[in-house]
Amino acid sequence: MVSTPASGLLSGPLSGIKAVIFDFDGVIVDSEPISLGELQNTFHKHGIPMDWSTLVKGFLGSAPRDISRFMHEQTGEDLTGIFPEEWHARVLERIEQGLTTIDGASELLDVLDANGISYCLASGSTPDRLHLSLTKIGEDHRFEGRSFSTDMVPNGKPAPDIFLYAAEALNVDPKDCMVVEDGIAGTVGARAAGIGSIVGLVGGSHLRDPELKALHRKALTEAGSSLIVETLRELIG
Repeated sequence: MVSTPASGLLSGPLSGIKAVIFDFDGVIVDSEPISLGELQNTFHKHGIPMDWSTLVKGFLGSAPRDISRFMHEQTGEDLTGIFPEEWHARVLERIEQGLTTIDGASELLDVLDANGISYCLASGSTPDRLHLSLTKIGEDHRFEGRSFSTDMVPNGKPAPDIFLYAAEALNVDPKDCMVVEDGIAGTVGARAAGIGSIVGLVGGSHLRDPELKALHRKALTEAGSSLIVETLRELIG
């Protein structure tokens, strides 16, 4: 068990941080195997074969509108009503069946609460998916009123919109925020928003393969992460 530092005694990566903006999928919940797995199934169904490594490198954290554009370019099909609607429905169905949190998520949130550090979600997931997922893991109370979707801003990741929106909602300057991301698009967006500390997390089960994890660590660093961690506990200090 991780002991909770007394208020005002935080050290390490959280020292001096006024707010933490979390990506959700792959950062708070271990849901990437669900969403990416169903995306892989969708690709195969429409004649776009893709192995897991290529899928993760190319589409982790991508907005559905960008995936729709890619599928149209690859197939020439009008996918209205098929993607993202059918994919989204299958993802929600699997989330209903069970969802687990990322290692250390609850402990880190406890530390932030104890030290009066505000936090929120800045996710590419839809509001209904965020609500369902948070309810499933029993953390909906923590994020009430501070669960933000890219559906709420003009442009999804890698644009900075959602991070600027989140910082404004928390009434904190972006340079005083930490962003925790597992995706390249989100990392690029956080850097463009002027976020002071960007942490890349490689603890999700979608990165279980050592070679893929190593490649992703490198890609996150190149995209703008100043710190790479395998577990959220590493941020507690």
